[in-house]
Amino acid sequence: MRTNIYKHSVLTAGIVATMSMTAANAAEVVYDEKDAFSVANKATATYTVADNSNQQIAESNEVVVNVTETGAFSLVAKNDDTSSGGAIGDDLNENIAIHPAAGSSVNFNHTLSNDGNISDTYTIALANPSNSLPASATIKYQIKEGNANVGNSETIAIGGTITLKPGQTADITITATTSSDRVIGNDTSFTVTATSKYLTDKGQTTADKKATNTNNAITTTPVYAITKSATTNLNNKIFDTNNANAYVDYTITVKNEGNIDGTAVKITDALPAGLVAIKTGEDNYTAPTVVASGTSTAKDANISTNGKEITVIGQDIKMNETITVTFRAKKDTTTPATGTNITNYALVEDDVDGNGSFDLVDSSGDAADTSVSEKTYEDTSTGNYKGKDSNSNATITTSNQTRNLAIKSNTLDQEVALISQNNTYIYTITNKGTDIVEAASADKVYFTVAPTTNDANITINEAEVFVDANDNGSYDSGETLLTKTANGYDLNEAATTGLAPDDFVKIGVTVNTNGSGSNLVGGTNNIDDSETMTVTVLPQGPVAGTPAPANASVSSTTTMKGVNLLKYQAVAACKAGLTTLSWTTDSISGGEAKPGNCVYYKITAENTFSDASKVINGLTVTDTLETPKIIYEGDFTSETSGGSPAAKATYSNPDLVATFDSLAASEIGTIYFSAQISQTGTN
Repeated sequence: MRTNIYKHSVLTAGIVATMSMTAANAAEVVYDEKDAFSVANKATATYTVADNSNQQIAESNEVVVNVTETGAFSLVAKNDDTSSGGAIGDDLNENIAIHPAAGSSVNFNHTLSNDGNISDTYTIALANPSNSLPASATIKYQIKEGNANVGNSETIAIGGTITLKPGQTADITITATTSSDRVIGNDTSFTVTATSKYLTDKGQTTADKKATNTNNAITTTPVYAITKSATTNLNNKIFDTNNANAYVDYTITVKNEGNIDGTAVKITDALPAGLVAIKTGEDNYTAPTVVASGTSTAKDANISTNGKEITVIGQDIKMNETITVTFRAKKDTTTPATGTNITNYALVEDDVDGNGSFDLVDSSGDAADTSVSEKTYEDTSTGNYKGKDSNSNATITTSNQTRNLAIKSNTLDQEVALISQNNTYIYTITNKGTDIVEAASADKVYFTVAPTTNDANITINEAEVFVDANDNGSYDSGETLLTKTANGYDLNEAATTGLAPDDFVKIGVTVNTNGSGSNLVGGTNNIDDSETMTVTVLPQGPVAGTPAPANASVSSTTTMKGVNLLKYQAVAACKAGLTTLSWTTDSISGGEAKPGNCVYYKITAENTFSDASKVINGLTVTDTLETPKIIYEGDFTSETSGGSPAAKATYSNPDLVATFDSLAASEIGTIYFSAQISQTGTN
C-alpha cells in the first residue's frame, strides 16, 4: 500500500509553506501545509429611527475561518496471495497464477482510495514489464462510497485517469495479456502507479505524488514426464514376425511434474505400420489397463475399431501423481522386413488455458516424433528438467525366426579291417534357420550317437566323441571331448556360444572293430558284418518363442572286410589236369581216395574290400601238410582274378608257403598243389 497525504493552508497575509514529510513505511507519504486560505465574514445593517429620517448604519465584528486542505490517497494490492506468503492489502500482488500460452490473461486487483478532503484526479500507469507481461492490458474500475457502487464500471486506457471525491474508493482490475508462450515457473511482473493531480499541481516530487504497487505473476501449468517401454513375448526387444503368437506389451507412464493439476487430459498411442492392438476375443488378448497413483481416478483405455489407436480420455492427473497405461499389440497384416526397428510414441494433450482446444501437446519422443508439433511449456534449460520424456526403451526390432538344424556326414560309409581302432566319422551340424542362435545355452539341443544292431565286434567309442576343431578328421590332443549324458551329448558343450544362422560345428565319432576271419567249423567269420550308426540332433523345445524343429539324423555304416580264405580238395590219379577235377569243400571217402593217388588242393584268398584303396599287401598263405600220410608232389601253381602277380611258393616239409605280393580290392588269388597218398599212411 502506498498513501500520500497533502495538507495546505493559506494565511491572509500570504502563503506560508510549513511543509513536513513523514515516512511511516515505504508505502506512505504525508505532506502538510496549514491555513491554505481564510474565510472572513462580518455583517452590516442599515436602519432608521422613529422621528428621524436619517439612515443609520451598524457594523458587526469580523469573524475569520482558516481552511485546511488535505490531499491524501492510497493504492493497495487486493489479490489473495496469502498462499505464496503475501498479504492482502500490501503493495504487492505476489505469484498470481497465469497460463503459459501466448495471449493468456491474468487479473490484478487494486483499490485506490481518496483519503483527503478534496476531490482529486489520479493517472493510472503501468511500467517495467518483464517476460512478455503485459503485452497489452485493460483497466476497469468501479467507484464506491462505502460498499455502494457509484455509477457504472468504467474502462480506461493505460495512462487514463480516475477522479474521486473525498472518501470515495475505486476498485481497479488490470487485465494483463501476454504476447508469447512461456515455460513453467516463469516469474513475470510489472508496476502500476497512481499519480495525484492535486499533489502534482502543488509541485510535489515524484515520490510524494505517486503511489506504486507491483504485480507479479507466476506461470502455472502441468508438465508431463512421459516414459514409454516395450517388451516382447520373448522378454526382450525382438519381435518375431514369423511367429503368429508373437506380441508386444507396451507400458506408458505419465507423471505430472508441473505446479498445478492436469484436468481432462488425453493420452493417445497410435500404432505404426506392422503393429495392431490385440482386441478382446483374439489370441493372447490382455485387457488394456489404466492405473492412477495417489488420489487421481483412473479412466478407461479404449482400443479403436481398427486396433491402430489406444486412447484414454478425460484423465485428471494431480500434481506429482502418475498414470500408467498398459496394452498389448501383435503383428499387423503388413510385415516389416527382418531387422526393422519399430518405434512409436505416446502423446499427451491438455487444454491448459481452458479455451476448449488442446494447447499442451507432448510426445514421449519429443523432437524424434515428427508427426506432431510439440508445445510442452517445459523449461529445458537444465539437464534434468521437469517433464523430461523417455522413449528409448520403446523400440523393438523385427526378426523372421525359423529353426532348422541340419546334420550331414563328411565321411562315407567305411569298410574297415576285422581288427581296427579309431575309425573316425566326421559330422557337420549346421544352423540353417534364421534370426535364432541355437544351443546358446545348455540343455537346448542334444545329439545322440546310437548303433542299430549292437554288433558285438563293432564298437562305437562313446568316450571319444569330440569337436574336430582343426578340421583334420581325427581327434587331436587339446580338442574337446564331449560328455555323454542321459539325454545324449549337449551341443552347447561343442559350441559354447551357440550356433548363429549358417554357423556349424564338426563332431567326430570313432569306431573300433574286433572281428574274426575263420571259416573253420565252429569258428567265426565276421567278414561283411556291419553296424549302422545313427547320429540324431534333438532340439529340446522352443527357443525365443519359436517351436523346436524336427529332429535331424544321419547314418553311417561300418562294414568289416579282409581276406576270406577258402580251401577246396579233389582226389584223382597223380598228374591229372586241374581242369578235370571236381573241387569240393566236403570230406571225400572211398573211390579215388586210395594209396598211390593224389589229393589235389585249391586255396582261394579273396580281398573282400570294394574300396580300391584297400589293397592287400604281403599276403602269405601257409599250408602244413600231414606228412608222411601225404607227400608234396612239387607241382605248385598260382593265378589271380585280376592283374595282380600270382603267388610264389616255397616248401619246407611239412609247410608250403605261398606269397602274393598284393591283391587288389575284390581280387581273388588262387594257389594249386597236390600230395600223393602214402601206401600205409606212413610212407
